Amino acid sequence: MGEIDVAGLKARVRRLDRYQKGVLLVMAAMIIVFSIIYPVIILRVGIEFRGSILVPKQIDGGTVYSGRVDGEPTSFTVNADGTVDFQCGGVAFGPYTLREAPDAVPEDMRKYGSVTGIELFERERLVFRGAVNEAGGKYYLYEEDGSLLGPEIRITTGSGVVYDGDGRPVNRVEPDASVIIELMRGPELTHKGVWLGWFAGVLFCAATAGSILFADELFRWNMSFSIRNADRAEPSDWEIMSRYIMWTVLPIVALFIFIMGLK
Repeated sequence: MGEIDVAGLKARVRRLDRYQKGVLLVMAAMIIVFSIIYPVIILRVGIEFRGSILVPKQIDGGTVYSGRVDGEPTSFTVNADGTVDFQCGGVAFGPYTLREAPDAVPEDMRKYGSVTGIELFERERLVFRGAVNEAGGKYYLYEEDGSLLGPEIRITTGSGVVYDGDGRPVNRVEPDASVIIELMRGPELTHKGVWLGWFAGVLFCAATAGSILFADELFRWNMSFSIRNADRAEPSDWEIMSRYIMWTVLPIVALFIFIMGLK
């Protein structure tokens, strides 16, 4: 039975036109390519920084998180003494040091035992002064006035000046204080990509392949709910055109799903 099915499938493929065969080849290539890419991306575990994953490696009693950000080699080094160095391309910052500062805790937060007052320095330059609160593995920074320090938002003007989410000018390369503090206290490792994206992409490709190989059977099965003797029905020019539109759109949707699953 298996040999008969295989022979019948080969016969169906031979009866397809060039466009249909081309769509099948493109989808097969997509599945093969993304089947290689997905494991590589998902198994690359590290810290997320500006849309890239920096992978950790133990060196000389410390940990180096390295990778590429916007095409530039980028690394954080968490030294054995707890300080942090940062390098991106030819620009370097650090060492960053953290000091306790109980008086930096906003007055209305001092009753919470989980909140710690800190000062973060880059060499002798004060980078951040306020409070840090750990909750669910996440670190939340509060300015001395009690305002929550938001996530990293950088806006670049036409003149090249970079501002943070509060409209303050910042160095376009230097990381935010929240990134440094998270590294000092133990960052949460993550990775890009989810297998669901791969499975969904393959499912769309399989559905498209089935609609190409069994187009007439599917058409007559669908018509059987509306008319008698559906096995003798013939597709109209509009039906045939609709098929080709669908065979063009579905592979594009599958490609979009594959790509989104890697985010």
